[in-house]
Amino acid sequence: MPKANYLLMSLVLTAFLSTHSLWAQKQRIKVETDLGVELINALEVQNAAEFLKDSLADPYLYRTTRLMRISYEFFTPFRQHPAVTRTHWMTEKIGTGIYLLPLFYEGFPRPRRHTPVSPEILQAIHPQVDSAAQLVDEYMQLASAFYRDAGFASFQRKYQYVYTQALAQVKRNLPPAGFIPTMEAYYGARKIAYRLITNPFFKANWGMAWEVTTSNGRVANQIAAPLGEQTVTANRVTDAGFDNPEQIRNLSVHEFGHTFVNPLTALPGIAPSLAAHKNLFRSIPGQGQYSDWETSFNEHLVRAGEVRIALALGLPKVAQQLRTDNANWMYLPFFEKQLARYEANRKRYPTLASFLPDLIAELPTISR
Repeated sequence: MPKANYLLMSLVLTAFLSTHSLWAQKQRIKVETDLGVELINALEVQNAAEFLKDSLADPYLYRTTRLMRISYEFFTPFRQHPAVTRTHWMTEKIGTGIYLLPLFYEGFPRPRRHTPVSPEILQAIHPQVDSAAQLVDEYMQLASAFYRDAGFASFQRKYQYVYTQALAQVKRNLPPAGFIPTMEAYYGARKIAYRLITNPFFKANWGMAWEVTTSNGRVANQIAAPLGEQTVTANRVTDAGFDNPEQIRNLSVHEFGHTFVNPLTALPGIAPSLAAHKNLFRSIPGQGQYSDWETSFNEHLVRAGEVRIALALGLPKVAQQLRTDNANWMYLPFFEKQLARYEANRKRYPTLASFLPDLIAELPTISR
């Protein structure tokens, strides 16, 4: 980054942090488990046996699904439960978005919806929003029945030490204290809370995030599976796989970054202009899950944001490593260039939301 631009970005961030210091001091990542997410995970795992490879067939996958296998084997007697069948149907509609559904409910194992489910999720389930909401409500009740019928409470008691270990590993590896105020300053937006929900009994290196709007404000939620291999010795978990400060920092910036970016690109005033450039879509080698232009755009923007925020945190080596790690993302230099323009003109663009239309207008200049 040119020294003048770096200085300007630093001054803008400093001004924001000074103005909002009291707010920033209250903001912390809350690391916790979520019973609703755990329930959905137990159901989803029963439909995901293809990940549970033999140690000879796929040694790495075996070592990174040790806890997933524990869940699978514990609940296998209930594979024919109606909740498992409905989970398969729901996953066909919304994929791993099924993990987001519990975020709109409270009171598990007796769930009740506390805020409307995001329209993007509902539309993928059923064209009629009211019908979709009813289907989600019914599914949550089936999950509640699974909790009772499959003895989920006994699973929790047996493996409470695993949850405790996972939480401790994440807490001691959280990003530096300035992470949240820096990120909020960069994107020009705030959340009332940041939740990092550990999901230890799923395959490693998976995570997702979603913003939930409540009556009090917006909550950023991140669900994170183990970050690497897990260790099981004599049928006891000795390493839950979350003890990785670099991955937790990068995952936090990445997944929480999505809660700032994704809601913007779904806005009625933005989505059509973004879709007009769908001819720019190119698949990313080894990243088949990003199969459409809108998703690819969001990923490029968030990954570029990771680089720029690393620079804002004074971590140039991390920024360069992120560039190297994301070398297959062919449009990353374009998005970095655009974000540098955003940084240099924060009076004109106080928020990412105000800059996004201009960024989209520059898409035809991408070199392919």
